[in-house]
Parts: sequence; structure tokens; C-alpha cells
Amino acid sequence: MRAMKRMAAGDEPRLIACDVDGTLLDPEGKLRPPVKSALAAVRSAGVRVVLATGRSAWSTTEIARELNLPGPHITMNGGAYGSPVTGELAWSRPMRPELVIDGLAFARGLGSAPLLCFLHRHVVERVPGGDVVVPDFAAGPRLRQVNSLAEMAGDGPIRVYIPVPLGRHARTVAEAKDWFGDRASIVFGDEDGIEIMAPNTNKGEALRQVTMSMGLDREEVAAIGDGPNDREMLRFAGQSAALLPEPGSAATAGLAVGEATQVVPSSAHDGALEALRRFFPSLGLSGATVRPFRHSGRPTAA
Repeated sequence: MRAMKRMAAGDEPRLIACDVDGTLLDPEGKLRPPVKSALAAVRSAGVRVVLATGRSAWSTTEIARELNLPGPHITMNGGAYGSPVTGELAWSRPMRPELVIDGLAFARGLGSAPLLCFLHRHVVERVPGGDVVVPDFAAGPRLRQVNSLAEMAGDGPIRVYIPVPLGRHARTVAEAKDWFGDRASIVFGDEDGIEIMAPNTNKGEALRQVTMSMGLDREEVAAIGDGPNDREMLRFAGQSAALLPEPGSAATAGLAVGEATQVVPSSAHDGALEALRRFFPSLGLSGATVRPFRHSGRPTAA
């Protein structure tokens, strides 16, 4: 766990970035009332709350509205920054065509069927005479089928998503890092796949840009997350909290713990609420009692 800097009395963050799935939302994908109330209190205190998620903007709209946070927010693992509610885009980080082609070639070498993820849709290659199988997050009206993904390499995709077979994730990540080197960012939030993105694209770099645009110092920023795609964000923030993974969740989730200044319980135990209590002691946040929690030898968050 990263060493925690001692803050001056009354010194609380002015900006907080929050991961969504597994952090603000519990393991069933629900926003618990105590967490929602705590975020409302933080926002009412004049603190800027930014969602920082791997989701595309359109799949972030519902939670942004429920929290009364129109944005802009960090979406697509740092690939875009804009409002999921209004549709206004502040900036994005599309991939260069040659990197897209290279990503598709890497996927072919794995025998995997990749997706191109754009700001407003997912695109998959049509399978002649067969059914296209896509990850759950890509299914729906935003999915488009084409004859050739390579022909869309110059259309500005934000990421190439590559599904990974069960038990091959760690090996695939290592192969991808060796294949791409510093030509791309290799991002993943679970063990179901990896994302090839433009170099230096991640939640941490996106949060750095947001912090600079607000004229803030990183020590005025806090972050909460639970997965490996939150590591750079937790490392950047002056104060950060990593939620412990639930037993039985993807083992890679524990990779976030070492980057944070402190560790809190999982989302099943309202870990985000505990983090907000610690970041904003002056607000006297209350809610569901956080039970003592111990996992894999990590410290108990009482």
C-alpha cells in the first residue's frame, strides 16, 4: 500500500474521482442508498465529483442521472471525457490507424474475435453463415456488424477490445505488452479481455488532465477504485482508497490495492462510503455500519 501523506487539519479534497462498477455499485450492480447519500453530501459541500469508468458514455448515463451528476465524466478507461447526460464531448483519445491494424493482427494471432469501440457504438466483424458472439457489454442496439474491421481503422476508434479465453489472461497481457511495447496502452478491468488503446491512455492520465484544467494540485484530489484499470488513477491522486475484492472475484482486482494510500472494504460492505468518511471527516457522513473486514491478510478496515 502506498504511503499516505498526512494532510493538514481541515484539508479535504476539492475533487474526487470514483470508479463505478465494483466501487460505487455493489456486486449486484446496485447503488446503495448510503453511498448515494454520501456522494450527495460531498457534492453539496462544493466538491467536484467525477465518475471515472471503463464504460462507454451511453452506458454511464443512467448512473450519472441517478447521482445528479451530469458531468463531464471520464469514460472508456480514460479514452473520453464528456457528459453522458448531454452528450457533449470535451475531448477523446482515438487510436491511430496503424495501431488499430496492429491490434487486429494481435487478436488474429490469438484466434480471438475483436471489437472496435467507438464513442457511440461497438463494431464487430460479420461471420459468414454464422452468429456473431460478443461480450455482454457490447450486445444491444449500439452493436454494428461489418465485413472488415480493418476498413474502419481510420475512423477513430477509442479501443480495440480483445476477448481472452478462460485461464489465459495473465499470459495474454504479457504477450500484449511484449508485442506493443510503448506503442499502446494495455488496459483491463477483469480477466475476460484486454483493451488496446492509444499510448498513455488510462484513468490516471485523464484525471491528471481534469485536475490541470481545474487549476488544482494533485494533493487536492482523491480517488476511489477497485480494479487494475484504476491503478494509475489511485497512484495519481493525493489521497486514494482501494476497495478489497470480494472472495471469488477476478484475482486481478487485487492489483489496485498496492497503489492506494489506504484500503477499505469491498463494495458489498459499502467500501466507497467508508472512503468518503475518511476523505471528508468534516461532513460527519453516516449510513450503513461498515463491518470489520479482512481478506487475504490485508488490514482490517474498521
